[in-house]
Amino acid sequence: MKRRISSGFTLIELIIVVVIIGILTVSVAPRFFTGDGSTNVATVHAQALSMLRLQQQRAMQDTAFRCYGVLTGASIQRTASSNTSICDVVAVSEGAIDLSAVSFTVTSGPTSGFLFNGLGCPVSLAHESSIEACGSSSIQWEFASGGSTRYVCIQSQGYIRSGVC
Repeated sequence: MKRRISSGFTLIELIIVVVIIGILTVSVAPRFFTGDGSTNVATVHAQALSMLRLQQQRAMQDTAFRCYGVLTGASIQRTASSNTSICDVVAVSEGAIDLSAVSFTVTSGPTSGFLFNGLGCPVSLAHESSIEACGSSSIQWEFASGGSTRYVCIQSQGYIRSGVC
């Protein structure tokens, strides 16, 4: 009995590969080859999510120093009331996120910035002097460029996600 040694791909495997490449071409390629700014918005959106989650984790891990947050106002200067320690806040307008190619808007919540408490909930900037509880309000940011818009939602209980609040 002759035994046939097969080498290479079957017709089914080749068709599946072509279909997968076609799907990727249709869905992913336009994002990288168009000049409408959607790539910039996607990048800035990912940077914002990462920065917010980092500050939130730092606030939850460091129970002695309750001043981790984000500033969104362009002219805000944070100083300590005494010579002990300064709040560790990230200023969006000072290069924490590259906003040169997109427009940034705080669509709901405090426009100047916020802190995270020890439970990871967003609280006002006054939290460093008087403790606040969770659940006061959600915060929504909008990043837009060209025809592309992305949203970041920081819910009142601390969940940070993509999308509208």
